[in-house]
Amino acid sequence: MRTNDANLNKSLKKFKAISLSELNAKASFLKRIDRKYLLTYNQFLEILSDLKNDFKVLEIWKRKVFTYDNVYMDTEDYLFYKQHQNKLKSRTKVRTRYYVDSNLAFFEFKQKVNGVTSKFRYEFPSEEHGFMTKWKKRFFDWVWQSIYNGKIKTPSISPAIKTNYKRITMVSLNWDERLTIDFNVKALDLRKSKADIVDLKNLIIIESKSLKKESMISKLMAEKAIPEASWCSKYSLWVIYSGLAEKYDTFAETMDKIKEIRMETVKNIKRETKLKNLAKKELSVTPKENILVK
Repeated sequence: MRTNDANLNKSLKKFKAISLSELNAKASFLKRIDRKYLLTYNQFLEILSDLKNDFKVLEIWKRKVFTYDNVYMDTEDYLFYKQHQNKLKSRTKVRTRYYVDSNLAFFEFKQKVNGVTSKFRYEFPSEEHGFMTKWKKRFFDWVWQSIYNGKIKTPSISPAIKTNYKRITMVSLNWDERLTIDFNVKALDLRKSKADIVDLKNLIIIESKSLKKESMISKLMAEKAIPEASWCSKYSLWVIYSGLAEKYDTFAETMDKIKEIRMETVKNIKRETKLKNLAKKELSVTPKENILVK
């Protein structure tokens, strides 16, 4: 999906806008219930029309689509990935996030315990994005020790996976649910020289961050028969697709869904190629042959 897609831009114009200051003041949700859904581009366009009466869209400098660049940190043996794969009730995710369009960067520590996510973060100079510094290490150690009450030694972490994608952010009119919609998702293994970029074309990831057990998006997705991706850590998926995971059975169902979405892309490309070839063939027909065809 391209950010200049006419259908997408047309749909987003129907939404009321919200500023970043309003979003941060009323819907930061540093403690919330997260839900993820995997959709195709066409499914997403259908969902958009159903959201416009209940959600506002984030707009900054007349933009509604923004570029995000993340670098995920992990231990040498991928402890944080293994926490997700082994379905531990307490799971960690650490990253630096760079908001490309606004040139802002944050160090973020996310801890999920029994389905509830808590987020800790601080802003740092954007030129330090993508690697650990003395202050990031201190912040990480402080959060880790506060979570584990000093009973578990703080692990050593370093950059593992880099991701880049486009994002649309929405918030409900009654301020109890925030949506992030990610697309054009790409990932790169930072620990392997000359690694290939993983490009998940046609995949739309909608994530709901809500204060309630049942949200508007969960009701809407149930109506559309789109199931929640119960195990869908974006970082974990990138570890798997980069070939770094020894085990990944926890994410098998999610990977099957992504494969289905990617296969639809392949079919669409083949269909478009076939139509283009037919058009070229028709254009190459001589006037005499045209008469015979008629």
